[in-house]
Amino acid sequence: MRSDSLWNGFESATAVLHGEAAHHLARVLRAEPGQLYELSDGESVWLARTQNIGRDAVGFALMERLPVQLPPLHITLLLAIVKFDRFEWAIEKATELGADEIVPLAAERSEKGLVVASAKPPRLDGKKILLESAQQSRRLRVPVLHDAA
Repeated sequence: MRSDSLWNGFESATAVLHGEAAHHLARVLRAEPGQLYELSDGESVWLARTQNIGRDAVGFALMERLPVQLPPLHITLLLAIVKFDRFEWAIEKATELGADEIVPLAAERSEKGLVVASAKPPRLDGKKILLESAQQSRRLRVPVLHDAA
């Protein structure tokens, strides 16, 4: 589990997950008290045990700080603007493979309509795709998706 805006800090020996992610963990995944999870705030990773499971919040007891090994390279992917479903798939896979930054580019063969549309708010939330892909691949940080260049 991970997202900077979802956590109520790791300052004490506890953490609280809020919002949609808490609802998903509690209701869809049916978390129970005592289950173990790895939690990250983007800077550190902790082994934590569920304590309180509510409708919109899940409380954890932080048990042990886990070692984090950051990748030795900083990867920036320059990605040509293509049809949105393929572009979303590409940013998902780039995240899973370890890209730190993704820069959409208007290439010579990019359709002009797609280039214009890329300047507008995305059809699907690109940040949500990045967050979910980062969680799936157990990344410490979510990559940065830049505006089209």
